[in-house]
Amino acid sequence: MSCSIKNAVQRRFVINCWIGAALVVVLSAATALAVRVAHLHGPLVYPVAVLPALPIIWVLFETGRYLAEEKDEFVRNILVQCLLGGIGGTLALTTVWGNLEHFAGVPRLDPILVYAIFWFFAALTYPVVYRRYR
Repeated sequence: MSCSIKNAVQRRFVINCWIGAALVVVLSAATALAVRVAHLHGPLVYPVAVLPALPIIWVLFETGRYLAEEKDEFVRNILVQCLLGGIGGTLALTTVWGNLEHFAGVPRLDPILVYAIFWFFAALTYPVVYRRYR
């Protein structure tokens, strides 16, 4: 999707995804600073630690909303296939990495990275799906 998106539903979805990504980065940094610098501990750490996940939940909700509101079945189908590619890639990578952790002693994969891995694979899938319909 380019910067000159004509479809209002697509434009709102893309803007909300970028806002969500920025909020994840900002809230993750703020949470890390709050825990390390302010030495948060006890029950206060739990809600602060959950803050970076809230924009992720929001973007997932916005993705469902976009799929419900998008009128063009072809465009909707491409996104669904990209999301499936993201899910499949993430499942494959985390399964392989989990086996490597368990059996080969490789370093642990931080679960914080799973959401980014998902969108990486979804984005990687887009040109493959798009090319199939050219």
